[in-house]
Amino acid sequence: MSKDIKDIKKDILDQFRAIEGEENDTLPDTWLMEEYLPLLNPYEKRDFEKAIKQLAANGFVKYKKGDVPKLKLTEKGANLIH
Repeated sequence: MSKDIKDIKKDILDQFRAIEGEENDTLPDTWLMEEYLPLLNPYEKRDFEKAIKQLAANGFVKYKKGDVPKLKLTEKGANLIH
C-alpha cells in the first residue's frame, strides 16, 4: 500500500514519539537514510518533501534540506507528540 502525505507526516511524528523527542531533538540520520527513505517509492519520496514542508509550515519541525535532511522538533511539535 502506498503512503500518502498524511501517512508520511504520521510516520515522522511517530518516530519522534518513539525516541521520546523533546524540543530541539533531531531525527537520527541513520533512521531517515537507512530505515525510512529506502523503503519509499519515487512518488512517496516526492510526497516526503511535501510532508516535511507541511510539518515545518505548521511549526512542528524545523527542516534543513541537504544530502541528509535534518528534522528538528520544535516546542509545538514536542507538545503535539506528548
